[in-house]
Amino acid sequence: MKEINFILQAKGGVGKSLLTYLLGMAEHNNEQSLFVDLDSSTGTSSRQLKFLGELRTEMVSLLNEKEVLVRDNLVSYLESLAESPFNRVYFDFGAPESEQLPALIERDLPFRAFVDELGFKANFHVVIGGGGAYTSSVDYLQKLLIALRGEFEVTVWQSITTFNNFSALADELKKNCEALGLRFRTFGDFDPGSNLGSQILDGVRKGYGISEYQTGARMRLKKELNDHFKDELTNH
Repeated sequence: MKEINFILQAKGGVGKSLLTYLLGMAEHNNEQSLFVDLDSSTGTSSRQLKFLGELRTEMVSLLNEKEVLVRDNLVSYLESLAESPFNRVYFDFGAPESEQLPALIERDLPFRAFVDELGFKANFHVVIGGGGAYTSSVDYLQKLLIALRGEFEVTVWQSITTFNNFSALADELKKNCEALGLRFRTFGDFDPGSNLGSQILDGVRKGYGISEYQTGARMRLKKELNDHFKDELTNH
C-alpha cells in the first residue's frame, strides 16, 4: 500500500520546509520515497532537497493559468501516483495550499473513499509554531481536524526552536494532543544563534546532503535524526 504524507500549516514561517528537509534526510536511503513541493509561492523544498536528486523530487503547481489555486489539480496528481514506483510520498504544502485542503476534503469529494479507492494510506502532518505563530497554527489544526472527522492519522509536529522561551505553550500543546489522541512529535532543535545551528540552517538552505557538512554540524544533524526521526530511519 502506498503511503502519502501531507505536511501542512496555513501559517507561514513555522518550519514546514525544514521538517520536509529532515524527512528527506531520514528517507535518503529509501529509493522508493518521493518528495513533492506544492508550495507555488517559494519552491523552497525543491531547492533544499536537491541532494535527493531529480528522480526523487518533483514540483507541482495547484494554480491555473490565472494564478488561481485549483484544488482539483491535487486530485489529478494523486491519481497519477497510483501507477508510480514510489511507495512513500511526502507533500510539502505552502500556506495557501494548506489553507485550501480542508475545503477539498469537506466539499469536493469523499476523501477517505477516494484514497481507499486508489489504495493509499494518507497521513496528515501539521506543524505548529510557537510564540506569535501559536494561536493561528493551532486554529488551522482545529480546522483540519474538523474536516478529517477522525478518519485519518494526524501527527502534530512542534517546531522546537520557535518554542524557545515559550515552555508553557509547549506543555499546553503536548497535553492537548494527548487529550485529542493525536500523535505528538518534535523537530528542529537548531539554535540559529549558535555556530552549529547556523551551519546546519545554512546547509539546509543550500540543499546539502549529510556528507557535505563539516564534522561538528554533521554529527549534530545525525543526532537530530536519531532523536526525532527514528521511525523514518528504520521503516524502509
